[in-house]
Amino acid sequence: MKIDSIKLCGWRSYDLNGVCISGLKSINLLIGPNNSGKSNLSRYFNYLKGIASKDLYSGTVISVATELDESQTWCWKKNKISCEISLSNDNIFIENDKVFYKADKYKVSLNCHHDINSNRSILNLKVNDKPIFNDENLICTDFKNDIFVDPIDDVNGFHDNKLYWTKFLSSLVFVDPIRHHSRNSNNKQSYYFDGAKIIEELDKLRVDRATPSNWAGYKKQIKIWLTEILSEEVTNIDILEKDLSIEFESGLSFSLDQQGTGVSQIVMLLSHLWINKDVILNVFLEEPEANLHPEAVVKLVNIFEKQLTNHRFFITTHSPSLIDCLNENWAVYRTIKSQNGASSISKNDNIIKYYETLDSLGVKASQILQANTVLWVEGPSDRIYLKKWIDIYSDAELKEGKDYSFLYFGGTNLSSFTVLDDIDNNLINILSTSRKAYLIADSDCSSQEDRNNDTLKSYLTSMLDRLKVVDTNIEGLDSSIKDYVKVWITKGREIENYICKELFFDTLTSKGFKRESIGKGNNRKMLELKSGNTSDFNFGKFDAFDKAIADFYQYQNGDPIDRLTSDNIALSYANKKVQIAKSISGKFHKSNCSVFDLEDRIKDLIEFIRK
Repeated sequence: MKIDSIKLCGWRSYDLNGVCISGLKSINLLIGPNNSGKSNLSRYFNYLKGIASKDLYSGTVISVATELDESQTWCWKKNKISCEISLSNDNIFIENDKVFYKADKYKVSLNCHHDINSNRSILNLKVNDKPIFNDENLICTDFKNDIFVDPIDDVNGFHDNKLYWTKFLSSLVFVDPIRHHSRNSNNKQSYYFDGAKIIEELDKLRVDRATPSNWAGYKKQIKIWLTEILSEEVTNIDILEKDLSIEFESGLSFSLDQQGTGVSQIVMLLSHLWINKDVILNVFLEEPEANLHPEAVVKLVNIFEKQLTNHRFFITTHSPSLIDCLNENWAVYRTIKSQNGASSISKNDNIIKYYETLDSLGVKASQILQANTVLWVEGPSDRIYLKKWIDIYSDAELKEGKDYSFLYFGGTNLSSFTVLDDIDNNLINILSTSRKAYLIADSDCSSQEDRNNDTLKSYLTSMLDRLKVVDTNIEGLDSSIKDYVKVWITKGREIENYICKELFFDTLTSKGFKRESIGKGNNRKMLELKSGNTSDFNFGKFDAFDKAIADFYQYQNGDPIDRLTSDNIALSYANKKVQIAKSISGKFHKSNCSVFDLEDRIKDLIEFIRK
């Protein structure tokens, strides 16, 4: 019986508002750190399976005597725990199924209440959001007018409650976290798979003379699956001396006992699922990554998705290795434990939730040889200055390429960037390159008034507006877009305005940068600086450094230079921005970082990188 959504309220292991899981898929990942409550859902359904394992009755609500106490972590200041399980409309029925309200035509959900006071669990059915049986155990014959009558065999829906609950409970399979075919197991429930009886099951398949094709089909499929997962061709698989023997193309053969724990659990689990491939199962699997290479885990779950399509999987994990396999058949739910000890489950349906989930797992991009943060800058000279400042304030602890890396957005190209998935796919998502991004942009303001009023370039303003949209659309999260994307707009005109005037002047007038003349041949004229004193250099907060130094030149005879000459000098300095930055960074010290808000900005940047 395929499930579409689950609503569970009142269970102490979840928060007081309960848990709602909707839009269930073929593969459902419940991901979170240790002790975050990933297994609670499995525990609840395991409880349901246990209390309703006896024969169920038609024509009535199903009432089961239970003992709910604090030791089961159920009651949380409530007398009733309730759960509603909505069924998918693609559930298939056969002719022998005595069901009237079929899930492909009606909205059908399984409803259960666990009453603390009476120590009973009541299992009912809802059709179009209305219970089929009321408190007096009368059956509804008209949901539009709420008409209830004594249930008799020929009343519509008489058998539905039993049939739906029976099918749902029989579909539940729980895979033990500790699974091994040779373990001593006292487990007698067929729905609780720990691998202990898998050789016995396979041997029955092997000696079944009535349907020999089943054993041949199993051997063929398991060889294909193991070859795919292990990246080594499996040529034969057979049962020898009450053990499973696996032969490889290399000529080597190993029994299941001789295989590693990871390989043996793959064989056991896939064998069990293949044997039950023709029935619909809801499989609760804990930590498939245990003892498995990340690539093998991905291949295993891909087999679940593509070749075991009758089954729906609920996989609890604290490994991020499966997250990049997402497609329309997958859903990811994160579990977080609150301070009061209860867990919450929410769907990862936007980039911030995915990143917050990775944060809770302690996953960093550097662990897969990628930088934790990408610094987006306008050009290579910005990179040189920023790297120097990061080195100074991190005591060279943060390393480019590991802790951070640089990408260039090239000024006006910023208008093509976003942090959203653009509907028309014509914008570049800066978070597609890294989980965290820090954007450093020149304000290009020419006055303090413009800077105070945030009179910024249109492409920068549009980026800031897009960031605001992201934050506006995110509700109920502990994180915000600012935890993953930050923007630093320079206090002055551009990043060069953070360079102290003395150091800048010394560099711009040094050999290799100082202009001695302008023009060629007979038009060549000699140049000189108006003064050798730094104090006379007019380089303010909103001055372009290239124009400021150009305006500090005059002809050698003392005549002022004309505008065309000034522009040519400025251009020559602008074309050497990278060389100038390299020269300045070689002389830069912590004492030079007291310009405007530079020190605070660099400290904030370093803190962001280190998260």
